[in-house]
Amino acid sequence: MTSRDRLSAASERTSPPPISTLMQMALDTPGLISLAAGFVDQKSLPVEAVARGVAAILSDPDEGRRALQYGTTIGDLDFRTRLVEQLERDEGADPGAFRHVLPRTVVTTGSQQLLSLVAEALLDPGDIVLVESPTYFVYLGVLETRGAHVIGIRTDGDGLRLDVLEHTLVDLEARGLLGRVKLIYTVSEHANPTGICLAESRRGPLVEVARRWSKRRRIYILEDAAYRGLTFDRADPPSVWRHDPEGDTVILARTFSKTFSPGLKMGYGILPGPLLDAVLRLKGNQDFGSSHFTQQLLERLIADGSYERHVERLVGVYRHKCNVMVEALDAHLGPFEDVVSWTRPKGGLYVWLTVPEGLDTGPDGPLFSRSIRAGVLYVPGAYCFAAEPGPLPRNHARLCFGVPGDVELEDGARRLAAALAECLDLVA
Repeated sequence: MTSRDRLSAASERTSPPPISTLMQMALDTPGLISLAAGFVDQKSLPVEAVARGVAAILSDPDEGRRALQYGTTIGDLDFRTRLVEQLERDEGADPGAFRHVLPRTVVTTGSQQLLSLVAEALLDPGDIVLVESPTYFVYLGVLETRGAHVIGIRTDGDGLRLDVLEHTLVDLEARGLLGRVKLIYTVSEHANPTGICLAESRRGPLVEVARRWSKRRRIYILEDAAYRGLTFDRADPPSVWRHDPEGDTVILARTFSKTFSPGLKMGYGILPGPLLDAVLRLKGNQDFGSSHFTQQLLERLIADGSYERHVERLVGVYRHKCNVMVEALDAHLGPFEDVVSWTRPKGGLYVWLTVPEGLDTGPDGPLFSRSIRAGVLYVPGAYCFAAEPGPLPRNHARLCFGVPGDVELEDGARRLAAALAECLDLVA
């Protein structure tokens, strides 16, 4: 490449997204059972409800033309109003309790656009973002593009460890770097990749930590609630965002991709006031508004109860599939239970597998290659960790039960166990 062909610094520091490689591998390998892609259950997609909604919009020429026209950058007012009302029900709040956040509610093209817009609005190269360790690896790619300095914060069975977060902030202050800390990122419900929730007892204190350490500049919390609503056997606790009544610390990111349909590519965020104009300016230059037609469609489906009925059905689908996968892991990996463990999620789509530290689960490690030969694909856990503080853990794998059917889930666990048995012989 000559100097005249040189691309931007942002594009050159962006690595190829691992998810693209994994998806291509699945397509190129006939018979491969993919426990990798975080896709939703194909048979559960709401074809009938969407068909009714589209027909209702297009049966009225005036309504149809309105839906097919451009909208606004912030999003359709009726749709945003419906979103806020839905959020009140979701959080168990009184009707009208969240009406004041309507002007700060922004419709986005999936929550992924909101994550990117927030990063673009907040981060310059060298600014610091504190993330769960492990975390959603696609967001690590977004932060890489921004040139952010990303530091992982250890997690346990209750999610982000606040004692480790405090220790990290103390260390950064001592090194003169506290002023570069801009953001704390958490996937609060059934986290991607671990399936673990942030404990209710840690949610309010997390907001308090962010406020207390906002000494030189505001430290925001970005709450990625992509899997909220997909809890199997209980109501979701109040969100982290709910613990920020002043609305100056927590950015809430929600999406319809996991709870309804990823093909509609629709999400929304509630932003603290100082971020609102910056995000809208950036979004306006990108697309000057997410799909107006999709907003009209979802507004109808929320209004007539179709959305809530679908979520209720979906919870049953994923509860069943999760049970199938965990039971299959118990059966096939049980002989290795002294050295291998896996999470038992209470919602969402993911199981987090941990093998002995001497066994590399990465793309160049023995388990990955043997798993491919056995006919099963997983996400290497190393993708899900920030490089700092290091060393990078290489003995984990993310398994997703969203797409495969019962037979494939059971067979996938069997194939994975066969590959694991070979590798454990190597490291014994």
